[in-house]
Amino acid sequence: MIRVGLIGAGFIGRNHFNQYEKLGARARVVALCDLEPDRRAGDWSKVGGNVADTQGTKRDLGNIRQYADWKELLADPEVDMVDLCIPTYLHAEMAIAALKAGKHVLCEKPMALTVEDCDRMLEAARDAKGKFMVAQVIRFWPECVYLRNCITDQRYGALKALHLRRQASTPDYSWRSWILDPRNSGGALLDLHVHDVDWAIQLVGMPQAITAQGYQRTGGGIDRVTALWHCGPDRVVQLEGYWDMPAGFGFNMGFTAVFEKAAIVFDLASGKPLTVFRNGAAPETPKIEGEDGYYAEIEYFLSCAEKNENPQISTPQESRNAVAVALAEKQSILTGQTVRL
Repeated sequence: MIRVGLIGAGFIGRNHFNQYEKLGARARVVALCDLEPDRRAGDWSKVGGNVADTQGTKRDLGNIRQYADWKELLADPEVDMVDLCIPTYLHAEMAIAALKAGKHVLCEKPMALTVEDCDRMLEAARDAKGKFMVAQVIRFWPECVYLRNCITDQRYGALKALHLRRQASTPDYSWRSWILDPRNSGGALLDLHVHDVDWAIQLVGMPQAITAQGYQRTGGGIDRVTALWHCGPDRVVQLEGYWDMPAGFGFNMGFTAVFEKAAIVFDLASGKPLTVFRNGAAPETPKIEGEDGYYAEIEYFLSCAEKNENPQISTPQESRNAVAVALAEKQSILTGQTVRL
């Protein structure tokens, strides 16, 4: 059994906690750290979110050890793995410290706010005893896995066009509103949109250049971005992300992928299943296999730790590249110029 120390009992932290409860004898949360006394005691009734378990409740944490200081949790010899569900500006410091403490480390996305911090995390991971992965949940989302497989095996021919979208109301559920301060979160560009940046890197590789438009709103952060990735003459790749919508809009994510012989469409908010539109045939709704994305990413990382293997489905280097590409999009937005990579 892998003994887990969970740091951060906010929206993502309690979603991760839910998954560990499903893993039976393979893993168990033995320690929890949060600055707020009620949250580290299991009162998550005031913790909201935008997808999956969107509203917390009060939980009986049993004999899980409670820490107010994350450094004390890292010093706990009965913790084998640390799951970092904390504000982005803390990722680099805590991940590096946990790796140096000999723990396996699963760190929420984005990897960090700067490429320089990402590189420091990569260096720490190279020298570490434990395994390291950034929790890029979209790579494990069942509909997204289906699309990746379609691109890989070319069952509908070559991919011609890809449009990824992630859309939301301005988030109002973060601890002390940290997410709305771009110095802490990177704004929608790095907190929300980076999901699709990372996934697009997996699907089509690194772009040759980027042309992006957007604007700054909340605290000076980029809260809306539309990016055109230059990926060669025969493929159109467009990414769209924003959290500037009024409160009633909620959250949506989806994609449209056009192949030589078909198109695939998924839109979460519509309530419709992923649909394949074949040329000259009726629309199909294939059965989507796979676990919940949060469960699948955690289960996969546990497998890597158990087998002493480095993660391959989501690599730290690709997570670092996602931050670099998102920041290149920001540069294009601010300068009005195409940025070559």
